[in-house]
Amino acid sequence: MQAIHCDCQEGICASATRDAKFAGAPALPLIVPILSVIWGVWALAGCGSAGTPAPDNLDAIQHIVFIICENHTFDNYFGGFPNADGATSGLASNGQTVPLSAMPDTYPDEMLCNTWDCALRAMDNGKMDGFDLISYEGVSAYTQASEKDIPNYWAYARRFVLADRYFTSVHGPSLPNHLFAVAAQSGGVIDNGGNPGPGEACDGNSYGTVTVIDANGNRSQRAPCLDFPTLPDTLTEAGIPWKYYASGGGYLFVIGHLYKSPSWRDFAAEPEQFLNDAQTGHLPAVSWVIPPSEASEHPPASICAGENWTVSVLNALMQGPDWNSTAVFLTWDDFGGLYDHVAPPQVDQFGLGPRVPLLIISPYAKSGYVSHTVSDHTSILKFIETRYHLQPLTSRDAQANPMLDSFDFTQRPRPPFLLTPRNCP
Repeated sequence: MQAIHCDCQEGICASATRDAKFAGAPALPLIVPILSVIWGVWALAGCGSAGTPAPDNLDAIQHIVFIICENHTFDNYFGGFPNADGATSGLASNGQTVPLSAMPDTYPDEMLCNTWDCALRAMDNGKMDGFDLISYEGVSAYTQASEKDIPNYWAYARRFVLADRYFTSVHGPSLPNHLFAVAAQSGGVIDNGGNPGPGEACDGNSYGTVTVIDANGNRSQRAPCLDFPTLPDTLTEAGIPWKYYASGGGYLFVIGHLYKSPSWRDFAAEPEQFLNDAQTGHLPAVSWVIPPSEASEHPPASICAGENWTVSVLNALMQGPDWNSTAVFLTWDDFGGLYDHVAPPQVDQFGLGPRVPLLIISPYAKSGYVSHTVSDHTSILKFIETRYHLQPLTSRDAQANPMLDSFDFTQRPRPPFLLTPRNCP
């Protein structure tokens, strides 16, 4: 099988054949919604929120910031966090328990596999015991950063909200998950692209093809220029300002009507621009923020450098005039091939995928709260839609939980919580 070896910021990467452990793995059967009965139920009365009324004072939030880092699971970052459902050891395919070893600040990307097939093999129909089958020498997935490795992330979790039932939207890697984060769908895409073929991206350049699946699980290749409704389209139609802060346009690069829009330069900004907009009070109502590659935390990028970048972004926001009216959702796009012990509920053929951390940072966020509410990337879309009374894009965001349990809009706005970037190894 072809496996993607990186998740570049544009969402288009070269294909590479993994070593025999990866390349020899047979394609796994598509997980279908019936597995929800086994792994967990996604229903409006429980996990969904289509009928959840918005609190009267939700309009205290005037700015919503969605920060998406890369490639770490909940157990990998917060497995030892107090009162959260974490693990410090994991199951292997032979039934043995494997301790989660200390994760270094930089970690070789080639030791991990986070493709669609690798995710399914690792999850093993909810047993969560196949991570040794997708990792180099069978142990590279079983690592964990401690509080001393990411002290500021843990400080945010203690001060604000940490969600321990937040999952990725797709079984696979970055590109499809980022598409769900703006559109509650991926157009069928399940990989990062760059597969052999003459496919052209939206700018007319050749970047190979992306793999898509149909309702029956059949795979095909298509050009990496997609076209389907997105939340940015809905916001524009409603007159609600938004901006996507990412190097080179980030993952919006593959949405044809957005990339080719005359307004592209108005809503696509470099990530560094966010700091200036936050400090000067020029944030739009909705922001997507994608770190530059060197700060993405995608192995082998430094974890410390990534955390420092996030701290600089949040400090800029907290020191600006918009802090008292902002909700920040900070998460990681996909599991990166790293271990997590919680079986994701299966809501449709695409996911949910393995669990990742979510930090909710706001003057109205509860203090030291660990949320156990099931949610995923489309839950942030649901929060935005609930706040601005917008219609959902797909069944995914229609049924997603807007995570209102993590807020107290009756409390006095909490003051900024400024942290100091660290000296990295």
